[in-house]
Amino acid sequence: MGLIRNFFVVIILISIFFSCSSDDAPQNRVLIFGWYADSSCGGDCSQIYKIDSEKVFKDIDFNYPEGNYFEGNFKEITTVNYKDIVVLLNQLPEELLGEPNGYLDCSDCTDERGGFYLEYSADKIHKTWRFRNAQYPSYMESYRSLLLDKLAELNSN
Repeated sequence: MGLIRNFFVVIILISIFFSCSSDDAPQNRVLIFGWYADSSCGGDCSQIYKIDSEKVFKDIDFNYPEGNYFEGNFKEITTVNYKDIVVLLNQLPEELLGEPNGYLDCSDCTDERGGFYLEYSADKIHKTWRFRNAQYPSYMESYRSLLLDKLAELNSN
């Protein structure tokens, strides 16, 4: 009987050890993403959204992404399914995190022609990128398609 009891004690200790082990995945991840029009636009010229570990938000002031980080006036969107949108955060290409802030594959690009905006923060990482609809690294191909699909879904709400 003592052998069985010792066996269960060992199993319980192993279970506790593995359930308490640290998770290397970043916590408090945030992705700010969207599009902005070129400088000739004269109306609602951007749609910028934010997703964190629990909710989806929309910038209600239609601000352009200017400077290093986007300072939006975000309001929670309750009419979308979070699980449908969180894929943008979960499928962000790893290669992107190695890119410097700025335009992807376009060192001489400026904001005058518009494009897509991505801003990622987690733990000690905080980076921003922009890219054109027709000019981006090859590793962004499937993510760009996913981004377009999710932006269309969000814009319809």
